[in-house]
Amino acid sequence: MNRLEGKVAVVFGCATGIGRATAEEFVRQGAMVYGSDIVAEPGEIGKSYQHSVVDATDESSVTGFVEGVIAAQGRIDICFNNVGAGLQKKVSETSLAEFDHLVRMNLRSVFLGTRAVLPHMLAQQRGSIVSTSSNGGLMGRPNDPVYNATKHGVVGLMKSVAVAHAAQGVRANTVNPGPIDTPMLRGILPEGASLEDPEMTRRIVASTPAARIASAMEVAHAVVFLASDESSFVNGVALAVDGAKAAGAMLADRYRLNFDLGVS
Repeated sequence: MNRLEGKVAVVFGCATGIGRATAEEFVRQGAMVYGSDIVAEPGEIGKSYQHSVVDATDESSVTGFVEGVIAAQGRIDICFNNVGAGLQKKVSETSLAEFDHLVRMNLRSVFLGTRAVLPHMLAQQRGSIVSTSSNGGLMGRPNDPVYNATKHGVVGLMKSVAVAHAAQGVRANTVNPGPIDTPMLRGILPEGASLEDPEMTRRIVASTPAARIASAMEVAHAVVFLASDESSFVNGVALAVDGAKAAGAMLADRYRLNFDLGVS
């Protein structure tokens, strides 16, 4: 089923991980996809995919990209804001430069992408904006508080856009992933560690009820739902894709490292 047939989608941050998986799935579902990243085209994604090098934190770069899509297609139906960076530091250890960098990557990029597409969606009285937050945008976590703060900001921005423009046909939602097998997750592992090591996996998912790491495509499927007309009355939602981690606490004896891993 081509759930996005005839739709024009823009994707910010699609070189790897969730962004790439989502761009691939958008193409498979029938959309014309204009992808962007700070790096050159990341290999074959699909025939209905065009890539641009865009700095999603730079106003003129984002505006130029969006205006180019409008010039080519006359409309934008879907915007997926997926640029971001992580930081595993406590507040007391975080420099102002690191704080500013995270705000720029995780929140400014979403603001710029949303602001660029919004007038066109309002003019056509239709559009879906989906932004990548995190389950850290739904809860507090001890090891990456500044990252979580920016992801809370993404949720707040999307909810506010939804409330402001729902009557004009514009929807704004977030996906809030938990532990996903992406280059970002692999990049924060201790030196020499691997996700292929069951003990390392247990440490990562010790607080995740599903007790497993998900694939990027599992998040992409959620993004497709929010982008499609199937979710036409879903607006202002922060959709956790995290194996129930943000849903609440587990039983006390589950917080250990010798549990059985969950199944896909």
